Amino acid sequence: MKTIFTIILCALAINISAQTKKTPVKKPAAKTVTKPAAKTTAVAKASTKPISYSTSNNYKTAVGVKFLYGISLTAKHFLKEKHALEGIFTYRGFNGLGTQIGVSVAYEYHQPINGAPNLKWYVGGGGHFEYFSFDDDLVDPATTIGALGVLGLEYKLKSIPIAISADWQPVFTFNSGGGFSAENGGIGVKYTF
Repeated sequence: MKTIFTIILCALAINISAQTKKTPVKKPAAKTVTKPAAKTTAVAKASTKPISYSTSNNYKTAVGVKFLYGISLTAKHFLKEKHALEGIFTYRGFNGLGTQIGVSVAYEYHQPINGAPNLKWYVGGGGHFEYFSFDDDLVDPATTIGALGVLGLEYKLKSIPIAISADWQPVFTFNSGGGFSAENGGIGVKYTF
């Protein structure tokens, strides 16, 4: 019995001494919080802003004049970044023969030219109406309706609100015998805003 009592006392002593020893407690590793870089925050803020077509196109709307085949008043308005509508009112006099008045509306697709800032090419098409009055009273005025194509270049000046363009606008008329006319388009100067 003495032996059992001695074993129990030894077990208790070992147990007590084990409880009094302090075991080192591992502290959890500190969490590292990485802050986003300032550039990332700026990019995130910039990407939430809506795209301004006037910024990407250098302008939203333009009005001006075009000349070469007569003189024209022109107005262009961007519907989307690369898509615009242009309206053109043309007056052309033919010495001794008569005068021509034309109205055209064209849809135009614009694309920048790589390596040439502010320079774009554009292509499109639309409708065309002409009224031709003859100086000779014996000939009746003629009215024609047709379709036109557009192919051109446009350069927006960087420091002032002016755009300069050069385009060709061939027309195919459906009535009055129908026919093709290549004498449309010209050099344009427009005020942009």
